[in-house]
Amino acid sequence: MQIPKCKILLMIAGTLMGWWLAGLAPALADTTVTLEQPIHFLNAEGSDIVLDAGQYELASTDTWLRVTPSEGQAVDALLLEAQAATHDESLTEPLAVSAQGESPDVHHLALLLPGGKRLEAIGTYSGLRSRGTFSLLTIQRLRTLSSTSQSTTPTEYSTPLFGGSGGTRSYNLDCGTQSVLVGVVYKSGMWLDAIGSICQQINPQTGALGNEFTRGPVGGSGGIAKIARCNNGQVVQGFKARSGQFVHGGSLLCSPWDQAAKAPQYSECFAGCPLGRFKSFGAGGTQSDIFFCPSGKAGKAFRGKYGWYIDSLRFVCDLWDK
Repeated sequence: MQIPKCKILLMIAGTLMGWWLAGLAPALADTTVTLEQPIHFLNAEGSDIVLDAGQYELASTDTWLRVTPSEGQAVDALLLEAQAATHDESLTEPLAVSAQGESPDVHHLALLLPGGKRLEAIGTYSGLRSRGTFSLLTIQRLRTLSSTSQSTTPTEYSTPLFGGSGGTRSYNLDCGTQSVLVGVVYKSGMWLDAIGSICQQINPQTGALGNEFTRGPVGGSGGIAKIARCNNGQVVQGFKARSGQFVHGGSLLCSPWDQAAKAPQYSECFAGCPLGRFKSFGAGGTQSDIFFCPSGKAGKAFRGKYGWYIDSLRFVCDLWDK
C-alpha cells in the first residue's frame, strides 16, 4: 500500500521535532554537579559528612537530598539534610544547581523538581556551622552564583593521598579563610592514631600573623598526645608523609611568613633542606618525597579518612584568604 506524501512529510517532521527536543533536554534537565573541593554537610541523622571533590548526581528522596558519586553505585548514595522550598522555573525534568553562597565559607546544593518544589542542602568548606539555620537563596541568585563559581579557576593545590583505602569517616581539617597552617596536634604509637590542625589567623589589612586555633583532632583514642609546630613567625610551606597501610606520621616544612606579601617566603630544597625547617610527627612507615606549596600559597588543610587510626591523609595548600 502506498503511503500518501503528506503523511510521509508529517512523519519526517515528527522525527526531526523529536531530535530537536532531545537536543534541548540536557539544557533543560541536568542533575550532575561538580564540587571543586571537599564540603561539609549534615546527613539524614544530623551528623557531619564530607563530600570530596568530584562529580555527583542529585536526586530527591522524600525530604532528603540524595547524592551519588558519578562513578559510584546506588549503595554509595548519601542522604543530605535539606530544606524544602519552591521555585517558578518551567521544568519537565529535575535540575541541579551548585553554587558558593553569599559567605565565602558556605556552599549550596539545590535540586529543582518539576511542579515547583525544590530541595536545598547547605554546607560549609570549613566544617563550622552557626547555631541558626542558613538562609536559602533565590533561584535567580543561585543561578548567578553558580555561573560565577563555574567561571572561577580553583586555586587549591593538594598532594596525592597517603596511606591505605580503609577508614569509615572522612575528615577535612581546613584552617579556612584568612588563616594558615602552622602545626599539628596528634597522637601516635606504631601508627598515627589522631591528628588535628593548628591554624593561625592573618590580619587582612596588615598581613600580620594573629591568634591561633585548632581544627580537630580526629581519629582514635590511643597513642600519646603531642604537638609539632613551626617556630614563631613561620608557617607550613611543604610536607612529606610516612605511610603504609595506615598513616604513620609526617614532616612539616616551615618557612618564614612574609607579612607584606601575605605568603610564605618561597624556597625549595629537595636535596638540602636544613633540619631546623622540619617539624616531624609520628614514626615509621615509608617516607614520601617533599611536596612544596606553589609560590604564594601556604599549607591550609589535612584531609582523608579515619577509624581507629588515621587511614589516609592528603596535604592541601591555598592562598591565605581562601
